[in-house]
Amino acid sequence: MNQGNKFYKTYDVKKISECHQSIGPKTLTPNSRLDRWSGVHNAISDWMINDADDEVAVKVAEENFQYYDPLQRKIMSELFARFRALVPKPLPQVNIDFFRQEVSKDIDGEQRGMYTSFQYQFQDEDNSEYIKLKAGVSDVEDIDKAIVAETKLEGETFLTAQLINDDFDEIKEPENSKEIIENYFETIREFETNRKQATPGLHCYMCSRPSRCGQYPVVDGQEPKSNFRGILISKSNLMNLGTCERWTSWRAQYAIPKDIEKESFEAELGQKFHTYSQRMLEKNEDIFGKKEIERLKEMLGNEEEKFAIQILKKYEELIQALDTEVENKNDLEIKLSEYGLGFSVVTDGIVSNSKMELRDDKVAVTFMGQADLVGRYKGKGLVIELKTGQESNDDLTEAELYALGAKLLLKEDEVYVFHIYTNKDGGKLKKRKFGESEFDSIIKKFEDKAQTVANWNPNDSLSPSFNVGDWCANCDYQTTCPEYR
Repeated sequence: MNQGNKFYKTYDVKKISECHQSIGPKTLTPNSRLDRWSGVHNAISDWMINDADDEVAVKVAEENFQYYDPLQRKIMSELFARFRALVPKPLPQVNIDFFRQEVSKDIDGEQRGMYTSFQYQFQDEDNSEYIKLKAGVSDVEDIDKAIVAETKLEGETFLTAQLINDDFDEIKEPENSKEIIENYFETIREFETNRKQATPGLHCYMCSRPSRCGQYPVVDGQEPKSNFRGILISKSNLMNLGTCERWTSWRAQYAIPKDIEKESFEAELGQKFHTYSQRMLEKNEDIFGKKEIERLKEMLGNEEEKFAIQILKKYEELIQALDTEVENKNDLEIKLSEYGLGFSVVTDGIVSNSKMELRDDKVAVTFMGQADLVGRYKGKGLVIELKTGQESNDDLTEAELYALGAKLLLKEDEVYVFHIYTNKDGGKLKKRKFGESEFDSIIKKFEDKAQTVANWNPNDSLSPSFNVGDWCANCDYQTTCPEYR
């Protein structure tokens, strides 16, 4: 590789393609997924090159987990065992250096490159196998596959060890690999020559700099620094914070895998209803038009009947609820859907460095969610949330989150929040209006929540308190939590 070239990791290029502001100065945001990956990778490397009896080799390798809390050690040990089942000994000749497959291109007179990494190499006389370790649920990205397709040599095989799925398979090469690579080089060119403001989306939940990107402003205006700890609390995790800190922290801070992934007809219906409703309402200047229901029916043409019937019914209830509330149709304008709104609070708390040493310092806690619809009502800011379930006490907290986020980001002095319920009781719209007097109390409420979050020990997933109650029936950790009480 030419040392004068600038090379990007494919991970970073993928992030840039989602949002230019994902790259830049960060906070000390603990990444439990990456920590577990590093620990498991180190254990695998030690085990591979240890010629001792396998029981001894495993025991020595698992010393890499000794500084983690008991729950994290258990998770890492299970992932390590999965790898050994996928790639059992005896092994061919093993190399444990990081191996890079890379491509480069001249962009505006300067060389730019991208590379994807592989953790292990198996060799015999004529062939080499390169293994990429995946300890989470994500698949290999299209850009990684494309680089492999364009750079592999005869006798080389590139594989993925996907531990969560117990899968060890060759990376499938895309037919349009050249096009994929060219598109990502264009992403790099645009990033370097015309960097854009934050582009909010679901990728925000995995970002390492939400308090610094500009999309989720700090309530008192101060600038978080690189030595602050950062943590993001999503809307769904926020709703559980007052019920059980462990539930929220295991999802938000420690990325503890769920015991089960819950699926239901109601959940799938809710997701589909949101998607169709947003397509119907965003930037629509004729929301209450006579032909709108027919337009929705056309959209639903290829949808399963069991969903289509319910979606149509709920959308009619939604429009009726809006029609009842909105006297002058010109007062309503819906501009955006699935738009990231929230804010950050800087407070005192616990910070950990790369050596897992703790200190008292500042913590930037970002509260955020994806607002279903955002626009204007009577010349003021408007957020609309669509609900297919029953009204909840948590809806007020959700409204406060979005209202303060809209005030800070969109510079609104007043914000309306509509919750529109379409359930077995029919359609109902609940309107809330927030102004300066309400914003002061909202800030105090979230400062208290931030203080709770900031005092979780980032190195100990068992440090946040748990609270047993009726809500445990809906918890993601009904098996794991009782084991660690």
